Amino acid sequence: MFEHFTEAHELFVYRLGIARGTSRRGIVTLGVLEQHSQRREVNALVLDLAEEARLHAAVLEDLFAELERNVAVPPGHLADGLDREAHAVLRKTDEAIADLAVLPLALEVQYNAIAAYEPLTIYAREWVGASIAERLEQCVVEQLSSRNRVLELMRKVFASSETMQATRPDTL
Repeated sequence: MFEHFTEAHELFVYRLGIARGTSRRGIVTLGVLEQHSQRREVNALVLDLAEEARLHAAVLEDLFAELERNVAVPPGHLADGLDREAHAVLRKTDEAIADLAVLPLALEVQYNAIAAYEPLTIYAREWVGASIAERLEQCVVEQLSSRNRVLELMRKVFASSETMQATRPDTL
C-alpha cells in the first residue's frame, strides 16, 4: 500500500481499492437487508442491488488486472459504518415495519457506491484513459438508475395501506 501519494496514478489506484472494498462491504450489507426484507418486491430489489454490486466489483478487478496493479485497501469507513448502522437499525426495528428500515438503508448503500465510483470516472478520464473511464461511468449510470428504483419503491411502500396500518399510533 502507498505510504504517501506523489502521483495522481497512485491516488487513483488507491481510490480504486477503496471502491472495491466499498462494493464488497455493500454486498455484505445488502445481504443483511435482504434477510430482513418482508415484501417480495423489496427482497427482489435488494437482490438485484447485490448482483449489480458484484458486477461492479468484477469491473474493478478487471481494471486492476488491466492496470497491472493491485492494492490491499479496506473498504472506506463509510461502508463499514453503513454496515454497522444496518445491523443496529434492523435489530431495533419490529418485523412488521422492517421494509421501512431496509429501503432507506439500501438507498444509503447506493449513495455510498456512487460516491466511491463517480470521482474515479473523472480521475480515469483525465489521467488514465477513456476505456477505463467509460467502464466506470457505466457503473455510475447503473448505480444512479438503481438509486431511482429504490426511491420509487420507497415511495410505494411508505404510501401503502399495509404500511399505514402497521405504523398507526393505536397499534404502537
